[in-house]
Amino acid sequence: MTELNKFCIEGLNIEYKTWGDQKNPLVLALHGWLDNADSFKKIAPEISKTHYVVALDFPGHGFSNHRAPSGAYYLWDYAVDILKIIEQQKWKRFSIIAHSMGTGVAAIIAAIKPEMLEKLVFIDGLGAPFVTKDENIVSHFQRSYRQMEMAKKMKLHGFSNKEQALFKTKEEAIQERMKSTISPLSSEASKIIIERSLKPVGKGFRWRFDPRLIIPECYQITEDQARIFLNKIKCQTLLILGTNGLFSRTKQQERIKFINHVTVRWVEGGHHPHLEDASAQIQKLINQFIDFSAEQIRA
Repeated sequence: MTELNKFCIEGLNIEYKTWGDQKNPLVLALHGWLDNADSFKKIAPEISKTHYVVALDFPGHGFSNHRAPSGAYYLWDYAVDILKIIEQQKWKRFSIIAHSMGTGVAAIIAAIKPEMLEKLVFIDGLGAPFVTKDENIVSHFQRSYRQMEMAKKMKLHGFSNKEQALFKTKEEAIQERMKSTISPLSSEASKIIIERSLKPVGKGFRWRFDPRLIIPECYQITEDQARIFLNKIKCQTLLILGTNGLFSRTKQQERIKFINHVTVRWVEGGHHPHLEDASAQIQKLINQFIDFSAEQIRA
């Protein structure tokens, strides 16, 4: 059984779904870029047999509020949101399951609040997903700012009238979400994700997420900074990577050696294996990991 509710943090409503009994150990589920709480819809029911799963819609995503025009969507902004919720709810200990961008947020939380983390699970993610080189910081800032101004001027990427439909049918939206250049989705996975990503308007639909999310943020951390956060993680970590995911053929695999106490498992699939055929295998791996020690999962 799932429940839909919201946290209110300094006037910002953050929606979330839950699975399981609140009396059980807490697991926070942090989704990826342009996804939402339903990213964990296939694996949460099984995990919730022994744990209380809370899956958030990050601000700007799903049913959560968009940030004010002066606000931003940096990894550390999301991390602060989660920390405020933790303080508000008086949670003392918990585990985190994170996917893609969510692993960047989780790495920050785990690094600065190591005493709170029980276990950490990364699904096709190795911390900050987008980084830059020192020498490119200024040029990246310039390019990002120009793209934002052009998108607003030309009404690109959803910067149109909020009541203007972008799709006539849900099927059109499903096909559009499947074509993502960063993390293409299967039809099944796309159907799950778009249910919390679409807003009915007029005779059609438009995306709920903040269109600013489409534009690369003006400032990106460097690879060295991303590795520092990973290296500060003290709890046991399970890293689940898709054989055709974003990290199957990338130099970012080098980050693995900076994560202490890490167990690596490969599963068949792309960047969203927890929403596709490997979901049953993934939920089993996670259950074994959060219920038992890392030594037992290696056996």
